[in-house]
Amino acid sequence: MNIRKAVSVLAAAATLTSASAGCSKKKDTDSTGVSYTWSNVAIGGGGYITGIVYNPKEEGLAYVRTDIGGAYRYDKSAERWVPITDQFGGDEWNLIGIESIATDPVEPNRVYAACGTYTMENGAIIASDDYGKTWKRFDLSFGCGGNLSGRGVGERLMVDPTDNKNVYFGSRSEGLWRSSDYGETWEKVESFPVKGDFTQEATAIGIMWVISDPSTGDIYAGAAMTDGKCIYKSADGGASWEALPALPAGMYPLQAEISTNGKLYTACSDNCGPNADPKNGAVYAIDLATGDIEDITPDTGDGHYGGYGGISLDEQDPDTLVVTSLSFWHDNGDNLYRTTDGGATWSSLYTSDEKNYVMDTSEAQWLDWGRSEAKTGWWTAAVAIDPHNSDEVSYGTGATLFATENLTDLGSGTPVTIKFHAQGIEETAVFDMRTPLTDGSTPQMYSIMGDLTGFAHMDVNVIPDDAHFMKNGKPVSVDCAWQNGNYAVYTTEDGAAPINYTTDGGVTWGSIKKLPEKAMGGYVSMSADGSAVIWKPSSLTGKPYVTYDFGETWYNCDGLGYGARITADRVNPKVFYASCNNNFYVSKDGGHTFESTGAILTDSCELIPSGTREGCVWVCNGTSVFYTEDGGQTFTMLKNITAKAVGFGAPEKEGGCETVYVIGAEPSNADDYQVGIYRSTDNGQSWVRLNDDMHLFGNITPSITGDPNVFGRVYFATNGRGIVMGDIADQ
Repeated sequence: MNIRKAVSVLAAAATLTSASAGCSKKKDTDSTGVSYTWSNVAIGGGGYITGIVYNPKEEGLAYVRTDIGGAYRYDKSAERWVPITDQFGGDEWNLIGIESIATDPVEPNRVYAACGTYTMENGAIIASDDYGKTWKRFDLSFGCGGNLSGRGVGERLMVDPTDNKNVYFGSRSEGLWRSSDYGETWEKVESFPVKGDFTQEATAIGIMWVISDPSTGDIYAGAAMTDGKCIYKSADGGASWEALPALPAGMYPLQAEISTNGKLYTACSDNCGPNADPKNGAVYAIDLATGDIEDITPDTGDGHYGGYGGISLDEQDPDTLVVTSLSFWHDNGDNLYRTTDGGATWSSLYTSDEKNYVMDTSEAQWLDWGRSEAKTGWWTAAVAIDPHNSDEVSYGTGATLFATENLTDLGSGTPVTIKFHAQGIEETAVFDMRTPLTDGSTPQMYSIMGDLTGFAHMDVNVIPDDAHFMKNGKPVSVDCAWQNGNYAVYTTEDGAAPINYTTDGGVTWGSIKKLPEKAMGGYVSMSADGSAVIWKPSSLTGKPYVTYDFGETWYNCDGLGYGARITADRVNPKVFYASCNNNFYVSKDGGHTFESTGAILTDSCELIPSGTREGCVWVCNGTSVFYTEDGGQTFTMLKNITAKAVGFGAPEKEGGCETVYVIGAEPSNADDYQVGIYRSTDNGQSWVRLNDDMHLFGNITPSITGDPNVFGRVYFATNGRGIVMGDIADQ
């Protein structure tokens, strides 16, 4: 997944004078006892689902893991996925990349997760006995790689079904580990003979999975070994291990399952994916009694190339299993293969001349991606047949989670229906967002993000359709006309479409290709009515330009130098503000000329204009917060809050002060990196924290805004948990 790193703390300097606030000094009446409920702006996945596990005992209980967005539990009654790792945040954001997850087959209330996005920091294993509502944590002395090569291999965690207090974990670099007390403490299994010697993209893959034989209770583990001796067995609870016959050298068993008929089935590839495409793969059945290896690779006439990523057995029939292709870049997407006779024959979603499925993306229509029908997916490694329902196989892709409704019809002539299954999962890496005024006929939000470019949300509670999906290009900056939400503009690092604009609420986008200089990306600001667009190129020598006809003609923004930060007044379409060369500037002619007010601000300052008051601009430099109410003639510094980002929302009472939201901390907590979400309803005189320590949301991006139409509603961006939305809880 594409990730934008959190902005570093910036230095500050400002010339300050006292200024009376334009709003009442009345203390926020909600300053104590405020309660919030947390959800997400609806997108529907948006990132890589790397693993899915069903509990074999409790029907409807399932978990998914993601590469940078934490873990989720399925709530069968609500038919939605519920996040269960939001307690990580701040300096622990690295722990929301989930390396593995395991559900207890004996006591379904127990669940375990191995946490760690990158190996540069030590990981942790967390254990819960209440379905992930609360956790105990064991810190590891080495890292995990939830967002590294091989993140779609099998589950490295396994609960021993013969004695469920014993839990195993296969690490990337430090061998096999075991807990004998339900995950509270862990020790290395010194008897395990290998660590895995295959590396990919300078990353150790290590032990890829641990599984148990349902008939004997023997334990098997698969390691990425270049000599083919990848699979090891213990018949004495891990005291000793023996290698199974070697697989072809260079063929890695990414996932494996053991059936009750004594066969170990494994999906193999010549690398561990997904970033590096496997060029070859195979599916093998190993007879555990004799050690014989049988090649049962599917051959359905689909023109398959690449590897095989996922495998799952049907609990209802030991001869029935499914496997997925990996890095098969067919126009339909990755394929799924099913056998009911142990691999002697196979059926598949499609062949070269036959299509045996239909995609139902009616709940997340943007997944069509401009096509008449959505692709089946890509990077498909996570796959699992519901142990209580042979018709449902869920599988993860690089963008979402799908599930079949009638898998057993595959090969019968009746098409298999594949539906969107990621309700509640939100895993986008969000860069920025804008929430203009709306009467319901214009978008409620514009957002830009990694991998997906961005969306125009007509309703933040409804997953966008394909028409409001920006689709293409790596975005850099977004803005919209505050008084006319149909007008918006965003920039990308795509040379074919560096600046894009809409005048119909994101249904269609035009591209400004006639630029005053050759540069991609850069930052844009749009006037309050959409009549002017200012572009500051990304080049080091680029000065800002303004256009009044969407790029047909351009003019220099006179008075500004390099590196200017520019924003539009949200009330007066003729007014823009800028910080440049350590000064605060104002334009009163639509951005054509700028003049300094004499106030001194560092160029690193972000300028946040009020949505209701001309001349009111708040300034955030990554720590300190200032504001002006006279167009930058004077500034007031707030000493009761530090902030990484500031945003405005609807006032508590009509005609009152806008609600101010910050990602920051009060002075008593200023040294604590666990910053919170705060709001003020009295122009910054007092603040109340909205989130708590169970709702830290991983790696929060410094972008926050309120809803100009709904009091109390706040949105903030995250690097992996999408756009988090907070609302005042029902009292």
